[in-house]
Amino acid sequence: MRILTYCDVNGSDILERLGTPEYSYHFVLEAFQVALSQFAQVQRIDKPTEADAIWRQCSDASETCLLLSFAPPHKTTLGLQCPTIPVFAWEYPNLPSGNDEESWLTDARNDWPQVLLKCGAAITLSTHTVRAVQDSLGNTYPIEAIPTPLWEKFSSYRMRGTLPPDRASVDICLKTRLVDSDLLGLSAENLVTSHPDDGTPSDPEADMLLPPLPPVDDNNWLVELDSLQQDTFTESAGISEGMPPIDTGWDIPPLFNVSTRLSGVVYTAVLTPSDGRKNWEDVITAFGWAFRDVPDATLVLKLGGPDQLKHHHQMLMLMSKLSPMKCRIIALHGYLDDADYGQLIGASTYYVNASLCEGLCMPLMEFLCCGVPAIAPNHTSMVDYLQPEFAFMVDSTPNLPTVWPHGDHQVYKTSRHQINWHSLMLAYQQSYIVAKSDPPAYAAMSASAMADMEDYCAIDGIALRLQQFLESRLRDLNAKEAHMAPMALTS
Repeated sequence: MRILTYCDVNGSDILERLGTPEYSYHFVLEAFQVALSQFAQVQRIDKPTEADAIWRQCSDASETCLLLSFAPPHKTTLGLQCPTIPVFAWEYPNLPSGNDEESWLTDARNDWPQVLLKCGAAITLSTHTVRAVQDSLGNTYPIEAIPTPLWEKFSSYRMRGTLPPDRASVDICLKTRLVDSDLLGLSAENLVTSHPDDGTPSDPEADMLLPPLPPVDDNNWLVELDSLQQDTFTESAGISEGMPPIDTGWDIPPLFNVSTRLSGVVYTAVLTPSDGRKNWEDVITAFGWAFRDVPDATLVLKLGGPDQLKHHHQMLMLMSKLSPMKCRIIALHGYLDDADYGQLIGASTYYVNASLCEGLCMPLMEFLCCGVPAIAPNHTSMVDYLQPEFAFMVDSTPNLPTVWPHGDHQVYKTSRHQINWHSLMLAYQQSYIVAKSDPPAYAAMSASAMADMEDYCAIDGIALRLQQFLESRLRDLNAKEAHMAPMALTS
């Protein structure tokens, strides 16, 4: 069997396209190629139009051939002789159709159900997407939910036993743009505008009409830690071979080898701020509020995508509103190579996800594969692999109206989930208690995460499922051609 693979993003331009729409399909394709190569000859092509010539060569040699297009349906090439199966992720409960948005009328591929019918089959990354497709096309439509095979890729980073959650600190040296809240002198007073009053009349007694604020005692959870010694953060100076972080304020820092020391309980989130689904504002504000009096809680944000300076300013605004806070927030802007990414995984106590919807969330899977427990909502694609044995579940509410991510942004045509911010804040606090006061429970969560992820996304099991599905699809095509041939002779 010859399997052709195509993705619009490749290794030569991934750095420039990091964080842009569909960039993650490059990583999905790379992971799938390893599984596909176990039972077929895999050939990556640069353009979908190259597929037909290869398919004809295979047909002449009596070799089966098909194209896997790693792209959403509206970017899948139609009309090829070579059988084409789209491989895509989708995070919403229904499919776009051609008349949903005015800008879609010029390209029939925006009618996803029609594209999928023409392709005759599809592969997606979650059962959530399978339901969306079959709600539109019926339960007999051939579609398989197969997650990205990631288990083997991260075998070298599976070092949880050597990095206990109650460690005093760990040093990391990365090539990145690192922003450190401990060096910024953040204060809400820095947000006070210098603009003069606009002269709008106001009633001095208007505040008396507001109800009194309720008493707040959010620090009761810390009573459970009164027997624990709080570690204080010590800034590194010349750790390893990198430079310590520098205070750049409202300017984004330069790219260089930088060293820093992470202490206490470390929470990590990998996201693209411009992707509104990722809900990074809740990740930051819930952390800052939960740990405003806790010096050994650290949030590390690995941020990608364009407009780095804009997102840097947004983050500083959020942190300034939370100040003063004793916890620490670090942002890593840009791409991390495999070695640096492995350092980040090894230094993390928990992974954090507060997304409004997910098509898969590969970073969450990657950290779980390495035994890093999670804080995350149990919705959309994450339902397939999140379990309470290794994750602090965040409450969410479905059916929040929203627009298509690639539409005109005018009409609510689909929905996503609303995260319960208070539940997220409590998950931070509960996870901190486990990491600090119950190492055996944390170790059990770590072991459970690795065991479940091995079952879920190991290559051997995924390769078998892919082989069975693709061979079944080819048999269906052969049967259809055999049925059509006598009809053609009769006519």
